[in-house]
Amino acid sequence: MSDEPRYIGPDREVAPVGSRLTDPAWLVHGDPELILAGLEGAAGQQETLAAAVYRTSGHVHRDAGAGKRRQVLALDAARYGNQELARELARVAVRQEMDDPWVVEWATGGDLDSRLRYSFPVPAMVSVLATVVVEGRGLAVAGCEDGTLHGWDLATGGRLGKAVSAHPGAVGALATAVLDGRPVAVTVGRDHTLRVWDLVRGEAIRSCSAADDSWVKSLATGRVEGRPVVVGTCVDGVVRVWDLATLSQHCEPLTMHTGLVSALATAVMDGRPVAVTSHSRALGATDLITGEETVRVWDLVTGREFGARGDRDDELPVFADHAYDRTVEGGGDGDGEAGHCASLDLNATAHFLVTDPASECPMAVSANAYEVHVWDLAAREQVAEPVATMFVETAAVTMLHDRPAALAASADGPVEVWELPTLRRLRPSLTGHEVTVRGVATAVVNRRHLAVTGGDDRSVRIWDLDGERETGSRLNGHVGSVTGVATAVVDGSCVIITGGSDATVRIWDLEGRGQLGEPLAGHTTGVDLLTAGTVGGRPTLLTRGDWHKTVRMRDLTTWEELDGRSTGEYTSPSIEFFAAVDDRFVGVTGEGRVWDLTASRWIGVQPRQRGALALERLEGRSVILTSRRTEEVHLWDLATGELLAPPMAGHTSEVRAGATGMVDGRPVVVAGGDRTVWMWDASTGQRIGTYAFPSRIRALTVAPDGRLVVGFGADIAVLTHRR
Repeated sequence: MSDEPRYIGPDREVAPVGSRLTDPAWLVHGDPELILAGLEGAAGQQETLAAAVYRTSGHVHRDAGAGKRRQVLALDAARYGNQELARELARVAVRQEMDDPWVVEWATGGDLDSRLRYSFPVPAMVSVLATVVVEGRGLAVAGCEDGTLHGWDLATGGRLGKAVSAHPGAVGALATAVLDGRPVAVTVGRDHTLRVWDLVRGEAIRSCSAADDSWVKSLATGRVEGRPVVVGTCVDGVVRVWDLATLSQHCEPLTMHTGLVSALATAVMDGRPVAVTSHSRALGATDLITGEETVRVWDLVTGREFGARGDRDDELPVFADHAYDRTVEGGGDGDGEAGHCASLDLNATAHFLVTDPASECPMAVSANAYEVHVWDLAAREQVAEPVATMFVETAAVTMLHDRPAALAASADGPVEVWELPTLRRLRPSLTGHEVTVRGVATAVVNRRHLAVTGGDDRSVRIWDLDGERETGSRLNGHVGSVTGVATAVVDGSCVIITGGSDATVRIWDLEGRGQLGEPLAGHTTGVDLLTAGTVGGRPTLLTRGDWHKTVRMRDLTTWEELDGRSTGEYTSPSIEFFAAVDDRFVGVTGEGRVWDLTASRWIGVQPRQRGALALERLEGRSVILTSRRTEEVHLWDLATGELLAPPMAGHTSEVRAGATGMVDGRPVVVAGGDRTVWMWDASTGQRIGTYAFPSRIRALTVAPDGRLVVGFGADIAVLTHRR
């Protein structure tokens, strides 16, 4: 990414692009900012498909040259199942043709979603996320683990101002508001300083500290008597409310002594601004499973807790007297009987609590380690029973076509769109992030309901909740990430074997005719390693899963499980990958040492470079491929430890996968880094070409016929050598 992010302002004229979307040359060579900003003008099936293809990797196209853009566009067209468009894109003339030796034969599209509007890379993991709408203009803001703050226009996808260094460490909490007609973000970091940022100028305009003996750990914003305020929970058990317009080190914020707070949100209830907190009744009740937790509602005008509703509509509000842990009517000093506090019992610590502060939707959603709760804030009670689910990392509440809805992201899964309060699925899951989603926010822009997500894959994505999921001929199977890819020859045909985080192994026809048979089960958790080879004269598959505890062997001809040894050598976590050498399986450590699983002994010579990537047969000898961090790639003879080729250079990021093979009669080495695959001549060390991908390279191999199989993100692609 550029150090100075670009931004297309709302007044910039965007020419219609729909009629040009069917021109592959224009997609490759056109200005990405203009194309992305004008994709809403697509009409008809061909233009709509081309728009979806371009959006899929729009974050790559913005800063890529024509050659890289051509590669990624052709790949994404194949992922959508449109081989004709993929071929047309691959034929577009660009410079440096010799550096592009492959064309896409076919690819899966398991993590594609036509509802994706924009995707933005950021320099570090996204820790917090928020949206704000000012003068009908929707903005998304992300805070990252490296302390930087980034913003985008939700309508155009353009950058908002420039990235700023908000804190010396991670941005720990983030909230947004509108101050004097301008969008602002409020952040707090490890430096314990609260800062207010002008998002257009990228400048800090306010700052303060909570107290000498405390610091802010979570934030929310609201409006009190027409003025924007920021609410912060502090580690000293106090919730503080600052006026954004007068925020300074000399102001006296409104304080609420709530005790230890685990989650915070704001809302509007009965026309009054409120803060909603989840916290322990006792400071020691922090156990994720048994700790008793409450959800409480606080008046942001008076700083007092709302009590339970009285029997008569004309009764005064009942507040909690924090000093004596009892309630009094109307906030007086009477000694009457204690009222009933508006506490909602939880049976585990809530790690987030969300509401919709932009409307008077009286719903709140909280989640703990194993279930989700829905609360009716107006009635001060839980709605229905808690719903068991995967560990929900984050969520957002919104009104979707006049119906309350929640977006919830699990630690290892897609973003779900639920109806409230039933938690019934309203839309197909939003797929696209490679790893955990850490933040979810919503906005309504130009009457379109948008969702914004950010996560550990260092990207922020914008989704159209009113769109329909794209359906096509692309291959789908794994529910979750593809964790391993291998190829084999079975009965004379080439097949691809994939393992996934969904604990299944699937076998695919390399010619693109889809999955062969039913998934192979047996592991109870994700498959972390798999390899195929000829063992005992028969094509055999070895898989490892269940956190290194289970290894299974199958005959690839019959798909039957084979009886074999199950020893510590098979399941040791020190083994980086398995391989087949001289008709037997071996395990290879990260240092490049090779353990014979049949003879139970070390074999060969350890290479003089750490970072083993592959052990394969090349031109009649067993070779080890190594690369450590961003060092050059080396090729070693297993038997002698001899370096077989000059060091292979050119990559700029850490190499995570490698393979060897024969392409057009010459030996080659292939390696995959962050989002790029490189190929070198194994005899000379000369680089032959590169291919760009939109996601991280997870695995790759060279098929016996010279085709390249690459696992990237949650998908796989098959590339053939350009003739």
